[in-house]
Formats: sequence, C-alpha cells, structure tokens
Amino acid sequence: MMDQRPTTSETIPTISALAAQSPTMREMLEPQGNASSKINDKRIRRLYLQATSQQWFAPTRIHFDEGSVNLEQMDPEKKRILIKFNRIFYTLEKMGLTTIQFMMPKAVNKLKSQEAELYLSCQGFDEARHVFTIEAYLRKLGAPPVYDRKLHKFSQIASGGPYRVENWLFSTLFSENFASTFLRLYKAAEPDPIGVEMCRQLLVDESRHLHFLHNVLPDILDRLSIFGRTYVKASQYFIMKLTESISRTLTEEGAYVGIDRRTLLEEAFENVERAYEKFGVTRDFLWFPNIKTQH
Repeated sequence: MMDQRPTTSETIPTISALAAQSPTMREMLEPQGNASSKINDKRIRRLYLQATSQQWFAPTRIHFDEGSVNLEQMDPEKKRILIKFNRIFYTLEKMGLTTIQFMMPKAVNKLKSQEAELYLSCQGFDEARHVFTIEAYLRKLGAPPVYDRKLHKFSQIASGGPYRVENWLFSTLFSENFASTFLRLYKAAEPDPIGVEMCRQLLVDESRHLHFLHNVLPDILDRLSIFGRTYVKASQYFIMKLTESISRTLTEEGAYVGIDRRTLLEEAFENVERAYEKFGVTRDFLWFPNIKTQH
C-alpha cells in the first residue's frame, strides 16, 4: 500500500516561495538589525526557518510496525551487535541533547545573536527527536535504551575549558560529521527497513546542523587568539583520538554487520579536514590521530 502521508515540501512553502509572496513576508524573513552580532544573522535566520519547515514526527514518519517482521527473523548475533551500536549512538545523541541545553545560553551570549538562540532552540528539538527515535528503534530490537556512562568523558572534553563555547562548537563539527558518516554507512549496510528509514530521516537534520557550523565557525576562528586556537586544536585531537581508540574495539563487530571501522574514521576525518579548509586553514591546523589496526 502506498504511503499517503504528506511530505514537508507538500505542506509548507519553501523560504524562497514565502519571500516572493509579498513585501510583508520578505520583511518577516529578515533578521532584526544587530550590529554587535559576531555571526551572519541573515544566514542563521534563514537556517532557522529551514529547520522549522523540516520538522518531522517519528511515530508517523518511520514505519515501526511494518518492519517488525524483519527484526523478529534477524540473525541473533547481528541483532546483538545492532543493539550495541545503537546504544552507543543513543548515548552520544543523549549527551548531545544534554550538552546543547547547557551550552545554548552561553553560546548565545558569546555570539551576541538572537538568531542563534532561535536556531539552536530548534536544533535542541532535533536532538530530542533523535533520542526519542533511537530509543524507539532499540525497543523494536528488543532492548531498552541504556546510557553508557563510560562515554560521558566526550561531553566533558567537548564543553569544558576556558574557551568552552568555541570548544563546544568545534567539537560539534566533529561529532556531527562522525554521526553523519555513521548514519550513511549504517543505511548502506541495510540492517533492516526500520534502521534504514531512521538513518534517512536523521541525516536530513545532521546535514542542517553541519550547515549551521559551516556558517558560524569561520567567524569564530577569525576571532580566536593564538592560545585559543591551540586549546581548540588540543581538545579536538583528544576527542578524535578517543574516538579512534574506542572504535578499534568494535572492528570485528562492525564488519559482521557491514560497517567498516576504518572507512568510518577516514570519511569522518576527511570531512572535518575539508570543513577546516573552507574556513581558510589547512590540515596542519589540526592534529589527526593515526587510524591504527585492531590490537
């Protein structure tokens, strides 16, 4: 039976279409003048509008019931590994949700931008939806969601220190790239119909989150002192090194379900490198850890 649910594009006009309707609409889409803002408010306002137009409702967008048969017939070892991987992903998304709630007022104050407050509030809602969706997927896999406290150190590294706002935003650049790469590889492995659809929907949000960072980080980087840049570089190295070390223990299990650990890291690192190059700095700005083989 064909899915009759309306898509976002069928129910909500695009930003360009709204702007073309009338001068009143065009005025509504423009940010308030703010000479003290440290970022491009016009771009962030449009991103906020894009974010609100792309919201989706997990219980109706993802066919949780229709994919149940595939999960019931799944190879037990494959199911065990998928549960393990999704509990890790759940932990990281839950961590991201908690961190954005804690860091948002600090970031808004640092960036001096009301538009950032509007956008980050919407991104916080995205993170809540991700946590809810992965939780629902884990339950369909037959396992309750579990927060892994061993991974909590990522949050402590990513949002601490004297440059905590800058550190958090640059750390988010890595985490969003890593999450996007993981979702693409997970989707390509086609573990089950529910997992594939979940990845497809989450990737839309992750792409927008990266767009926000690509808009604000160049301005932030320009304002960082030499000490601030060094601090960010060191923090990012430790986060990437920790990711590399933990992923090494998952090599064989990843291969079992069709996710190559080396490909995951290489693609994530390359995407981060390309992002920094767009900011006007080369690979030399960051210290990338070596991707070691499994011990």
